[in-house]
Amino acid sequence: MLIFYQKGKSYVLSTRMCQPSLPLETSHTYLNQKLQAMPDQKTIVAKECRFAVYIPPPMHGEPDMHLVKEVIHYSDKTTSNNVLLVKDFKRDFYVTKKGQRNHQEKKEFEELDNLLLFKTRECDLADSINKALGQGYMRGDLRKACSSPYVYGADILSTAIIKQRYTEKYNILPSLYSTAIADVETDVIEGHEKIIMASITCKSVAFVAIVKSFMKGIANVESKVHQAAEHYIGDITKQRNINIEVVLVEDDIEAIRAVINKAHKIMPDFLGFWNVDFDMTKIINACDRVGIDPKDIFSDPSVPREYRMFKYKRGPDKKVTASGLVTPIKPALRWHTVFTPASFYVIDAMCAYRHIRMGEQELQSYSLDFVLNHEGCRGKLKFDQCPYTGLMWHQEMQSKFKIEYVIYNLFDCISVELLEEKTKDLAISLPMFSGCSDFQHFRSQPKRIVDDLHFVLLKKRRVIASTGDTMTTEHDTETLSLDGWIVTLPAHLICENGVNIVEENPSLITNVRRDVGDLDVAGSYPNGQAVFNISKGTTRTELISIEGIDEEVFRMHGMNLSGGSTNALAYCQAMFGFPTLTELDAIYDQDVMIYSQ
Repeated sequence: MLIFYQKGKSYVLSTRMCQPSLPLETSHTYLNQKLQAMPDQKTIVAKECRFAVYIPPPMHGEPDMHLVKEVIHYSDKTTSNNVLLVKDFKRDFYVTKKGQRNHQEKKEFEELDNLLLFKTRECDLADSINKALGQGYMRGDLRKACSSPYVYGADILSTAIIKQRYTEKYNILPSLYSTAIADVETDVIEGHEKIIMASITCKSVAFVAIVKSFMKGIANVESKVHQAAEHYIGDITKQRNINIEVVLVEDDIEAIRAVINKAHKIMPDFLGFWNVDFDMTKIINACDRVGIDPKDIFSDPSVPREYRMFKYKRGPDKKVTASGLVTPIKPALRWHTVFTPASFYVIDAMCAYRHIRMGEQELQSYSLDFVLNHEGCRGKLKFDQCPYTGLMWHQEMQSKFKIEYVIYNLFDCISVELLEEKTKDLAISLPMFSGCSDFQHFRSQPKRIVDDLHFVLLKKRRVIASTGDTMTTEHDTETLSLDGWIVTLPAHLICENGVNIVEENPSLITNVRRDVGDLDVAGSYPNGQAVFNISKGTTRTELISIEGIDEEVFRMHGMNLSGGSTNALAYCQAMFGFPTLTELDAIYDQDVMIYSQ
């Protein structure tokens, strides 16, 4: 909450004060009036939208809602967090004017002058598109509605639109995002993996909730935790001015509830977990055992009960190539998403760390201890009195060194904070790379590019076409396949520059090479399109095949043509039947003989 003081009097203003029934602009006006009505108070100069969360309507026909996490900037350079609830937010989409509906295939974009602007709620988008196209009331999915070549701007999420409106209205440099780190520990002795403690840290705040049964037989738990913290991490607690708060709770649900309630009070921008899939799975299982819906724990207290929501979506664990090859996706490359209306965005700090460094060499491991040491930070706590590793270490600690195990749990959170403060992955990098896009799309660079491009083109009075349920045409099957490009280059064209590694035969050239770059040709398509100005708007015809030219020859010379270094003679000989140099020489000699006679 905001607390203002004047002549011994205090004025209290809740940060969750905006009424859910108010639209976005009205809510802003309401907040400003409340603040400026107080005598001699600071004024609002700008607002940032950290993120927005879409909440579907509880029942058909009822309004939907958006939760907006705001950072409010005041005239005295201070800031405060605010949770804004907005009902019935109207987002934009566009439909081609009837007089311009003279094409069957989708365009990449359309001029704004050729479009009609419509506004609708996110929950009614598909129905509104069908109605705007003159198809009447047709309930169906959005992608099917967008299959029409006359629909534009429908791919952009309402959450991205809200974020962009804040950016356009308040043209200020974004401030650093704040992060709290949470962690849970489970029972590995009994084997049921119930949560025995949960902790959360954020700057000077350190909070741990411990299940009473885990501490059975130990008196003065709080004081012993403080003593152990002073012994093992006293330098860090002093440096960060940490005051550890310890509470004993009845069961794992209460431990979860206590930590998340603390997060609601802190109101960080991100609530991070290292390997969130472990923690979130244990939390969801704990809720399921007692029949509690996680939405009532994770949703912000200001959200009406009927609008509370919780959905955990795991990132894919495997990928399938165009040729059908199935390969696993490593844990650090998965992007898990928690959908819940809260003042914080739940994120996997491990995945964020890996994805931000996609252009760098992959680490041997993305365990917390390995990454901490790699970044030059203090590693996870280890205790001399416990000589084991792995599962046996946890069993020994939970059995004989319970107080130390609490410090271990707390420091897991603090260490991720220290790592974050060094890398600023969540404070700067991830928000900067995300732009206006929803954080759920951070893993998808094409989606983020489309979101940014949408608003760039709007300023140029153009709108990007929307993606339908099928984006192929009858002629797409006739073009060159994307399969098999890795084998385009024949073996005899590969330079014999392998390293000599056979000790018995040092002159033997092998097929082992160093300093090799692996190029994903498919990933170069956007750059290729930009360089060659390839688009539907610049293409009149597309070459599908040349009679008498083998597909492999077609591929190789097409790739050579786009590579910037092409033998014109070889290309013309293969593709257009031009004579070879030997044949030209023979023709020349023949002509010389003819003209000399």
